[in-house]
Amino acid sequence: MAPLRLRIEGRTFRDVKNREVTLRGINVAGDAKFPTSPNLPNYASDGFFDGDDVSFVGRPFSQDEAHVHFSRLKRYGYNFIRYVFMWEAIEHAGPGKYDEEWIQHTIAILRLAKDYGFYVLMDPHQDVWSRFTGGSGAPMWTIYAAGLNPQAFQATEAAWVQNTYPDPADYPKMIWATNYTRLACQVIFTFFFAGRDFAPKAIIDGKNIQDFLQEHFISACRHLAQRINEAGDILDNVVIGWESMNEPNRGLVGWQDLSAIPNEQKLQKGPSPTAWQAILTGSGRPCEEDTWDFGGLGPYKSGTTLVDPKGDLAWLAANYDDSKYGWKRDPGWKLGECIWAQHGVWDPSKDELLRKDYFANSPSSGKKIDYEYFTNNYFKDFYRRYRNTIKSVHKDAIMFCQPPVLEIPPSLKDTEDDDPNMVFSPHFYDGVTLMMKKWSVKPSWNVSV
Repeated sequence: MAPLRLRIEGRTFRDVKNREVTLRGINVAGDAKFPTSPNLPNYASDGFFDGDDVSFVGRPFSQDEAHVHFSRLKRYGYNFIRYVFMWEAIEHAGPGKYDEEWIQHTIAILRLAKDYGFYVLMDPHQDVWSRFTGGSGAPMWTIYAAGLNPQAFQATEAAWVQNTYPDPADYPKMIWATNYTRLACQVIFTFFFAGRDFAPKAIIDGKNIQDFLQEHFISACRHLAQRINEAGDILDNVVIGWESMNEPNRGLVGWQDLSAIPNEQKLQKGPSPTAWQAILTGSGRPCEEDTWDFGGLGPYKSGTTLVDPKGDLAWLAANYDDSKYGWKRDPGWKLGECIWAQHGVWDPSKDELLRKDYFANSPSSGKKIDYEYFTNNYFKDFYRRYRNTIKSVHKDAIMFCQPPVLEIPPSLKDTEDDDPNMVFSPHFYDGVTLMMKKWSVKPSWNVSV
């Protein structure tokens, strides 16, 4: 067996000649978050919800353009590429329907990266779940699978999406990131990581929504890995590893009080609902919400506003035709009604919050769920499934483990996850610089000083 082109030795990367390698990396590239066909910029609404009939072929660039980009990156001194791809690019047409043309385009670009001597990390990217919840990543059908209606997110403020914003040119800067703490993302990430515990009635195709979503995500990544493996000259030669998921989020898992914004929620901008208020507006009820803005010292409360959906629901209607994608939703999961009402969290007949601490403790262990508990249980369970599946195809893959942003790292030492071929790859942000889009001249304001 030929030696690996890149391997880990303790805390060091080494090449085939046992030389220490310093990885100098860059994302390739941001435009991979959007389809090439239709060429739909994030300020355009026409055809936005035709999300099944899209193509990402040509992302991050065409084969002809690749030489220009790769040669430039090489001259700049980069030797490592974080290759950004979307779950949507693979499986946009529906569950289990893979875009083989996009996969072959990806393989062609990876071969060219090999010609330029790059090491490549495959990054299954997401930001606030999906284009249809204000970011990028998952295909549109996952939102319908979750029982949500993306075409109602604007009215209910379940997500702030620039494509559907009344005046896209005035879409508030960086407000997209607050979608993590709005209804759509709170529901979907809770489903993805902890649906079995907190949404046991959410059964689709005979399995809980957690398993349904995770299995499709992991299977799509496995399919891509398998096709790359079949190409014969890419795994280990250029693709040296796989990242778990960009910037995962816990949704509502661990929220101690749905009627209050957690102290650790540092990012607030625009209307800033509590989880309870988001549940109410998602069910068509008006709510008076605090508004926040962002200044040189961080977020500050700027006033209040009335959010009135005028009866519109963020949930799929009771008469929605659920047959389009071929799945079978369990009759115990009622459309047209908030999933948390169906689990006794609140009473829609009185608009009364019954269990503000519903997500506070683990139903199985009874233990309080804090950030550390979430990472060491719910996130690691997902990571383990993903890692084992990728390694079933790419045996010597270096796994880049990325837990939630700015949180306590997972406990790995002397556990089954203490993998010598793993890289801990957390993300860090200087929040003030990120939100203000400029470097402060007052050093005490910047996190990284």
